[in-house]
Amino acid sequence: MHRSTRLKPLIDNAAMVVENEFKTLVIADLHLGIEAELRQKGINIGSQTGKMLEKAITCVKEAEPDVIVLLGDVKHAVPKLSWMDRKEVPFFLAELAEYAPVYVVKGNHDGHLNKLLPEHKQKHKHKVYIKSTKGFLFDGVGYLHGHSWPSQDLFSGEYIFIGHNHPRIRLVSPNSHYTSMKPVWIRAKCDYDAVKKQYPELRISDWNDPWVIIMPAFNEICGGITFNSPNKRLLGPIASKLLRLEDMEVYLLDGTYIGRVEDLEVAF
Repeated sequence: MHRSTRLKPLIDNAAMVVENEFKTLVIADLHLGIEAELRQKGINIGSQTGKMLEKAITCVKEAEPDVIVLLGDVKHAVPKLSWMDRKEVPFFLAELAEYAPVYVVKGNHDGHLNKLLPEHKQKHKHKVYIKSTKGFLFDGVGYLHGHSWPSQDLFSGEYIFIGHNHPRIRLVSPNSHYTSMKPVWIRAKCDYDAVKKQYPELRISDWNDPWVIIMPAFNEICGGITFNSPNKRLLGPIASKLLRLEDMEVYLLDGTYIGRVEDLEVAF
């Protein structure tokens, strides 16, 4: 018997609960260790890993998931591993694995991530699994980072979750020059003809016309794409080549719908 997938954003957090047969907590773009790059640019910020871990565990305790999915870019440094990676990434993953199995879809910043899995001698209740950049289908939903072409079977899901773009919206006060940037969720549909062109062997029986959800970055200091900029350049093949841009919907972190992207465009 088919059950419709239910989505529940955790209020004011860049985290989504996806519920069908299982309850899955989804988080994207941690970018652990980005502080090292910022220091090289003259911006001195101490490690934010502890703060992010505390926030992530708060989300886990609220959601009580069966599974945790991390949508790539767990770490930031590329192409090599930094000393922060070796110290903080295994610790972060091990702490999450205390609560549920953790599935990590590799992102473009996640080279050598397999070397950063928690050691077996570290005691944690559940395993950490690494998934390829093509993503994976779980409980009727597709998950991938979004910087590479997805596996064809993801289009049979009810939803496809991606990260990579760190979506945000620039809001402008009508009565003043005050502006603010807000992280947002983006919801959109794929153009079937564009999908079929890339996947000529895709059968109509394998096509579920999935909604694509672009996740905001969980790390608040890593910037992102301003979706209501007329000069935006979306990242990755799904966002830049497959989505129907005219139908993109924008939601604040609390789930409030604020309109379509094209209706929110502002002068920059």
